[in-house]
Amino acid sequence: MVAIIRRGEDYIRSLREGNHPIVYYDGKVVDDIVDHPAFRIPVRTTASYYDLHWDPVKREKLRHYSPELGEEISISFMIPRSKKDLRRMAEGLVTIYDSYRGFFGRSPDYLNMWSAVFAAHHEYFSKHFGPRYGENAIEIYKRHAKNDLFFTHAIVAPMYDRSKPPSQWTDPYIWAGVVKETPEGVIVRGAAMISTSAAYAEWLWYLPNIRRDTDPRYAIFFAIPTNTKGVKIIARRSFAPRDGYSEFEYPISSRYEESDGLLIFDDVLVPWENIIFYKKPEEIENFMWHEVRLRAWFNWHFVIQHYSRLKFLAGLAIAIAQASGIDGFINVQEKIGEILIYLALNEAALYGSIELAEELPNIVRPNAQIAISASHFNMKALPRANEILRLISAGASMPIPSSIKDFENPEERAYIEKYLAMKGIDAVERVKLFNLLWDVIGSEVGMRYEQYDRFSRGDSTIRWAQTYTEVYRSKHEELKKIVRDILDQMPNPRQ
Repeated sequence: MVAIIRRGEDYIRSLREGNHPIVYYDGKVVDDIVDHPAFRIPVRTTASYYDLHWDPVKREKLRHYSPELGEEISISFMIPRSKKDLRRMAEGLVTIYDSYRGFFGRSPDYLNMWSAVFAAHHEYFSKHFGPRYGENAIEIYKRHAKNDLFFTHAIVAPMYDRSKPPSQWTDPYIWAGVVKETPEGVIVRGAAMISTSAAYAEWLWYLPNIRRDTDPRYAIFFAIPTNTKGVKIIARRSFAPRDGYSEFEYPISSRYEESDGLLIFDDVLVPWENIIFYKKPEEIENFMWHEVRLRAWFNWHFVIQHYSRLKFLAGLAIAIAQASGIDGFINVQEKIGEILIYLALNEAALYGSIELAEELPNIVRPNAQIAISASHFNMKALPRANEILRLISAGASMPIPSSIKDFENPEERAYIEKYLAMKGIDAVERVKLFNLLWDVIGSEVGMRYEQYDRFSRGDSTIRWAQTYTEVYRSKHEELKKIVRDILDQMPNPRQ
């Protein structure tokens, strides 16, 4: 059986060969994305994703023979044809995110899944946009999977003036749109507010949220190499540990910092063969909510990420409570129990969405109502879990020695070992545990993840409202009938 799964060194070699965008950082164009201090952590964590597929213990869960390609590929490229397939895919993704402790959500697997979903729905693109667009969806998937490429994506318009649609802004091309068509393709100009991991991704999907503006110039979904002329990234400040600090002080930041940036298209030529959706903004509802139902897929993926994260956060809460002797207090038990309830609900949502999956002729799709609702719930549940960690650790999360070097001063170490030990652990383990805690709830990386958990699917007010207006709309009458049946059995007053 032929395998086309890369190793981490293959991915790093690809970056060194220039398969990444122009990246601006600290006033300069980055010359070496692999070893630059702002990007070396996420580059190596991404490399570890590829190497995980070669782990002798885990490789069987992470590989899948593709009948479409005739080769063995990552499980995240699977087009599931049965509930058994979907469960295998879920278990593979859980294996990946357990290795990340539920962090690093823009790992290559995320967009691998998107490309597979688009290919499975190639008939949708052919029907609504023309045959070549369906063929494009298939060919992009094949190129993506056969080369095991790292795709990222961008969706959201820059926050220029939310009171008006982008077509009414002073410059309508602040948000990326089509400037003109050519025989080779279309010229795209503008930007997207955030593209996580774009600085070290090899390709990207651009799929704008055209609910914001139905002007046809914005209605284009495409995939291109990130080193395409005119593709540029302005990266945010890195949250990597400062010089002199390591995994001891920042065990999460030193592993799972992932870069975000402003994506710019400076008159980029997008070839026709790279486009799957064009000039029909009215199709966004069908694409997101109905035929392709992309919302079901990416929210399902979020549930997997958060299921792994909640296992980690629950373990962290239990470890802190037991080490400090507060696990017998009813108020602490209640708070830890709350995290465990979130964990149980996510596990139920994950496997329930598989058991009640939609079995379509072209793909088996996780149950949309369960997956979307659970993901929207987590927009509040994950930040609440972090809040619980702050509450149960209280002031003890603050007075932690500044670095590992404090243990290297014999006089200081004696004080640390006496006064910073805890009932259940010695001082070294206590400092390591609380460094881990602080990196989750107080560091720049920790706060960035919390902000991401709150807003990466949009505003929770809108998303929770959409559970009524969109996600469960098809069940309104069925649910009302439960009430109607009782009302019909109740006697009416005499005339």
